[in-house]
Amino acid sequence: MDIISNELKKIFNIKSVILLVFINIIMYFLFIEFEITVFPNGRPDLDIYNMFVEMEDSYGEFMDEEEFEDFKLRYEEVKREADEYIKSREDFKRAGIDSYDEFANMDINKEELDRLHREVFFEKKIDMFWELPWRKEYIQVYENRERYMMADVSNKNQEMRIKEILEKGLETSVFNEVVFLNYNRLIKYVAITILLGVMFMITPIYLRDSKDKVNYLQYTSKIGRNIFKKKIAAGILASFIMATLQLICFFSLYSTNNTSMFFNSNINSVYNIIISWYDLTFIQYIALTVMGIYILAIVFTLVSMLVSSIGQNYITVIGIQLPIALFDFIILLKYMIQYMTSIRYPKYFLGSFYVFLIFISTISIIVRWRREKKVDVL
Repeated sequence: MDIISNELKKIFNIKSVILLVFINIIMYFLFIEFEITVFPNGRPDLDIYNMFVEMEDSYGEFMDEEEFEDFKLRYEEVKREADEYIKSREDFKRAGIDSYDEFANMDINKEELDRLHREVFFEKKIDMFWELPWRKEYIQVYENRERYMMADVSNKNQEMRIKEILEKGLETSVFNEVVFLNYNRLIKYVAITILLGVMFMITPIYLRDSKDKVNYLQYTSKIGRNIFKKKIAAGILASFIMATLQLICFFSLYSTNNTSMFFNSNINSVYNIIISWYDLTFIQYIALTVMGIYILAIVFTLVSMLVSSIGQNYITVIGIQLPIALFDFIILLKYMIQYMTSIRYPKYFLGSFYVFLIFISTISIIVRWRREKKVDVL
């Protein structure tokens, strides 16, 4: 235990910690801050978000047929308000616009009508005019939800899954893609930040000893050779600590986005961009992404330690890890963190790939450990 504690101290040395904090600050301001401070991102995202907050408050986690009728009544109420506003303005009367329906269908290629359209939407930013098209859209989506859900079916398994969702009524979940896409973008960059930190902090763990020739002393005793194994434990523990602290910071910031009212909503909503193989609520989906990040952090730890043990200098190690990191950040995270459990991919693809990554990284580090136990001092 003393060896592991000592290795943790070397990993979390003051210079490395300061640089890690600096990396996190850069990643935050480059990729994360915008999704936190500007949510919902403009219009109509703001109007969609507010509409679903109202729906969740009025109908709960699902909107049944009776509640849907109320939703349609609300649309008619807002539409009447828009009619009254239009009738109250002389410039609309002069342009021959007497109702919201006429406003929605007017030819904005005409200069006068385009001016009225821009004034209502972009100058005065009248909420009900932004809101009404989406209320109408979501009424149509609800009434034709089976057709919408089946639109992108490409095989029998997907069709069976969607029919199962429809039978359970999960597609009426009060959940939308504005919240989902915001979280997905955020968790991708949080995962990249965590994995970058793991690579940065863990990579020197063997390289430092090799550079200082400390490993020559270690190889002269049985206890010294076992330090390789102790370093593995220290590296995994260090990555767990880093991931936990960074996730705590992230979710503290994410809480300001005010999406907690949707935590118990099923993600398999007709208003969402994803259809999942499993009946997951939003909070369960979040928990699943967190588990995925922890697994990837451990895999990256083992890979970084493997590269550190075989590399002769920092340039060599960077040359090996850079393409691995680029592949993982650009391609792998799309499948492993974003859109987890989507029916776009085979049902057991996600679990199988995680098992594959764990298996390959574990076997590789075990093989390296056994070689270290037998290596001669040259």
